[in-house]
Amino acid sequence: MAIGGLTYGLTSLTNARGSGAPDQAALTALTLSVFLGGVVLVVQFLMELDGRLRAIEERQIDHEQNIHEVVHRAFTRITESSRLLGMLEESAARSDAVTQMVRHAILIKPGEPDLVYEFAQNEITRTSSFLKALAAGEATYEGEDRDWLIGLTDCTRSHIDATSFATVDAGGDSFGNGFWQSALGRRYLQAQQDARQRGVTVRRIFIFDKPDMVTDEGFRDICTMQRAAGIDLRVLDYHRINQSHMDLRDFIIFDGDVSYETVASSSRVNHAVPAILNTKLVLDIGQLRKRAADFEYLWSLGKSLEEYLVLSA
Repeated sequence: MAIGGLTYGLTSLTNARGSGAPDQAALTALTLSVFLGGVVLVVQFLMELDGRLRAIEERQIDHEQNIHEVVHRAFTRITESSRLLGMLEESAARSDAVTQMVRHAILIKPGEPDLVYEFAQNEITRTSSFLKALAAGEATYEGEDRDWLIGLTDCTRSHIDATSFATVDAGGDSFGNGFWQSALGRRYLQAQQDARQRGVTVRRIFIFDKPDMVTDEGFRDICTMQRAAGIDLRVLDYHRINQSHMDLRDFIIFDGDVSYETVASSSRVNHAVPAILNTKLVLDIGQLRKRAADFEYLWSLGKSLEEYLVLSA
């Protein structure tokens, strides 16, 4: 409107100085002002339209990019899921057990209640970390394990070779309140008896750093129970061992494939039971061979309980 008015004023002024008819001049000025005003309106419309088209184009580009990212993430997840399923089918793992674990984990949802959900997430993380460590060849549990020992015994198909330090197994200076009288000890003994019924050979050597503990009545009872379970036993005086020959610690070899090892604290309190600092599963073939050689060395030095009592008398 402003452009039209300005054009009309300028045209009228120009015509007023000329010699044309007043009516014709007014008509020309009006026509020119309307034309120029229309041109300006069209230009403004086209500029506004161009801006809107650019905005639409930018939004369309952003929308396409968002769709691309969503589709890419979806296909990435599908590809990863397919890859994991393929690896699971190719592996020796029981795919049904893994699938059930995932299905059951999904059933636990956040908020009902929060404690259960957080606990479940921690257990999933712990299990994942354990499997990762096991795949790497060595897993460690801080403190005394209660599940690995029974689980490995239940899965063993060939042989179990175990050392047992008397000071760790005994409850201080007596076997009456020691490991073999505990709930875990009784479960472990039952698991070994079940393994013997499957044809598994079980050998155990008790190592004494206090020779007088051999005569403990509680130890005699333990030997009777273990022999009744089909376990082959020997006794060894700690001082007969060449300590430069091996690293002394409690260990159990399952099928020659896994070494279950414990590290006990050195108790400074008389008659106190040493605490288990950590439990370790070792799968390295070199360490397993050394542990097997260590056991055979100790077994060759050991004697039956009756022979040991005669020799030490």
